Amino acid sequence: MMSKKVKVPLAITAILMAMGYLMYTGISDTGVYYRTVSEVLDQASIFDGQSLRISGEVVGGTIQYDQENLLLSFAVRDTENDRVTMRASYKGVMPDAFKEDVEVILEGSYSQYDNLFNATILLAKCPSKYVAEAENEKQVSQ
Repeated sequence: MMSKKVKVPLAITAILMAMGYLMYTGISDTGVYYRTVSEVLDQASIFDGQSLRISGEVVGGTIQYDQENLLLSFAVRDTENDRVTMRASYKGVMPDAFKEDVEVILEGSYSQYDNLFNATILLAKCPSKYVAEAENEKQVSQ
């Protein structure tokens, strides 16, 4: 039979290990890191069907939007290597800031077979020209 001096530290250790395991699995399940288009295509078999988040730029001339069915399709290119592209699709309202050559964040899954990223979340980054225009207006008003 174990003494009380051994049981208490053993119980505390077991509880701390269980809490650590739960925290680790919770973070790893919900933690989604940004990937580039190149990273996804270079390791397509690894990312095939996986839930992930990618960052890239919308390729000019590729935007097709069916407003009636809220279906958006376009190509996204790598921000470092503009020759690396993949097709993307999104079902939902097109963001106001979404247009050609704008940086986007897509969250969803990649299909290696179709070379298609099926986005469930689409975020368009506001162009930096708005920041520059706001700064210019502030300087003019002073």
